Amino acid sequence: MIRVKAKAFIYLLFILILLPSCSGEKDDFVTIEYWTHEDDSRKVLEERLIESFEKENPGVSVIRTEYGSAELVDMISASFGADDGPDLFNLPSEEISALLLNDKLDPVDAASLGYDSIESLKDAYIQSSFSTVTKDGLIYGIPLEYTIWCLYVNRTLLSNHGFNPDNPPATWEELMEIAEKLTIRKDGILECRGFDFRYPYYLSFFVPMVRQLGGDIFAPDGSVIYNDDAWERALSFMYEWGPSGRNLGSPTYANARELFNSEGIAMCLSGLYQESRLLSQNPEFYASGDWMVAPFPVFSDSVSDEAASPYFHYFMVNSASDEKTKVEAWKLAGYFAAHAEEYLDEIGLIMPLKRITDSDLLHSKPYSDVFINDEKRSHEVYSGPHASELQSLIGEAVESVMLYSVPPEKAVQALRASAEELLK
Repeated sequence: MIRVKAKAFIYLLFILILLPSCSGEKDDFVTIEYWTHEDDSRKVLEERLIESFEKENPGVSVIRTEYGSAELVDMISASFGADDGPDLFNLPSEEISALLLNDKLDPVDAASLGYDSIESLKDAYIQSSFSTVTKDGLIYGIPLEYTIWCLYVNRTLLSNHGFNPDNPPATWEELMEIAEKLTIRKDGILECRGFDFRYPYYLSFFVPMVRQLGGDIFAPDGSVIYNDDAWERALSFMYEWGPSGRNLGSPTYANARELFNSEGIAMCLSGLYQESRLLSQNPEFYASGDWMVAPFPVFSDSVSDEAASPYFHYFMVNSASDEKTKVEAWKLAGYFAAHAEEYLDEIGLIMPLKRITDSDLLHSKPYSDVFINDEKRSHEVYSGPHASELQSLIGEAVESVMLYSVPPEKAVQALRASAEELLK
């Protein structure tokens, strides 16, 4: 009996001696929660990169979680509102300002990203790459992608309806006429569209349409909703486009970008990444040469030759994560960026690193010149204070006209009143 107790005491003493070292090993282990938006091609690439990263960094585990684009924005907002949130995540330009202003983001760690200084990091990227994520001289994110939308065209569908497939619509008026002839209805129900917009990303496509007519979100004096006539004309076009007008499209219909790859719509707006998805989803159509990319249309009497607004997606790190996790999260973001060529080659995502934007690989992509030239006639998407809320308010104005036949002038008045209240 005495021997058993002595043996148990020895075991207990042995365990107590081991506990500090075991605890230390556990403390050294890092798990990175990484949230991102859905993209089947990028999922394959990033899961491969994460596996390599974990092998090169023993003691680090990465949990990658995907959400739909809109769902990711909601999840990030809800989780950070509850003082939680992932360690590493990405969001588009217009969804970042609130996190930045409320100190929810960790300043970039240049060393963990593989740079010897912030200046060398900035020098590796094209100009303006960090404007959206800079506050008080500090940078709070690095770009996952830089995107501008152009007009994808199914040449065969245009040709089948008597249009010259080598002469895609250059104006919104031409596009409307072509779309109307390509639209199929049955008993008044729209079954197939010729084209539709990229709802609900109104800052990227609708605000440039307003700018083409001489308007803007902000006036030179800082007041909001500049040039009523421009806004009313752009809204009148959307009314004509919608169910109460010519019934050519609607925010309530299926995503046009998804339908294009299955040849279910003749035209859509999308970025260079659409080509890689087309190759993956419909290789026969991709190889046929029966599609092309054209510049973003303008109004026939535009006062400004304005393309769609390009935007960034940024990798960012949660300021509330512990210090070891933040270091490893920035290392992972840097690891992704170190494979920027693979993002471009396999997915069609352009990381705005100078070595990528100046590369033969980018220029070898079909119609890359169209995207590059449109970028030269564009203004980056608004990403300042309340960008997300302003986008929602602009969306309400557009959708009130399209879906509920609100007169454009009343929609503009309501938009201005709401925007002024928001920005007080």
